[in-house]
Amino acid sequence: MNPSDTPIVLLHGLIGRLGDAEILAPFGGREVHAPDLLGYGRNRDADTSALSLEDQARHVAGFIAGLDRGPVHLAGHSVGGAVAVLVAQRFPEHVRSLISIEGNFTLKDAFWSAQLAAKSDAEVAEILGGYTADPAAWIAAAGVPVTPWTTALARDWLAHQPATTVKAQARAVVAATRPAEYLKTLHKLMASDLPVCLIAGGRSAEGWDTPDWANRACRLRINIPGVGHLMMAESPQAHARAILTCLDNGEA
Repeated sequence: MNPSDTPIVLLHGLIGRLGDAEILAPFGGREVHAPDLLGYGRNRDADTSALSLEDQARHVAGFIAGLDRGPVHLAGHSVGGAVAVLVAQRFPEHVRSLISIEGNFTLKDAFWSAQLAAKSDAEVAEILGGYTADPAAWIAAAGVPVTPWTTALARDWLAHQPATTVKAQARAVVAATRPAEYLKTLHKLMASDLPVCLIAGGRSAEGWDTPDWANRACRLRINIPGVGHLMMAESPQAHARAILTCLDNGEA
């Protein structure tokens, strides 16, 4: 397989999905997949009562195996970045390169997940209900300009999973990233032959708790100017361009 024919798999964060046409279009002719994690979208009926990030990693590995296209370029955003790390660790045969897009490194990154994990299901549902009542205000609070498309995107993201999934996924990422072993896993991956790239929004990069050794060990670090944590909503073109730049670097 020509390196540029290697599929790209995008893993979404705590809320929403990355399969929106506007987000995928800037990848041009590249083969890109954006599967729903357990509890989300077409998998929203999955039992998440005891959900772990290991469960999500196995689910993603199964999805990649089902493509029957060999190892993929795996890019995970936020909580999806933590899932991607576990996929690369547990199922290395499925991952050609790893891209963490402001993926969780420590509990400092998972602060919002930690807050939600400590709340009751009813409290989480109330919080999400407030966002759903005014999706434009919710996405604007994340620094995303309000347009008809971003408002529709926010509405779609908020409807993409039940509150129980958000609570379960929040609890799972806290449990996975709390132990020191998680950072050791990242260190081993970056010390291996696996190309690992880091992408952050220029406005949010300073708040991303990336260890100095990770910035030194990664194949490439990109801070996308002028955008924040939800860079794929602010500038789908810049988001795709950063990912493709990482792949060009890793495939060279």
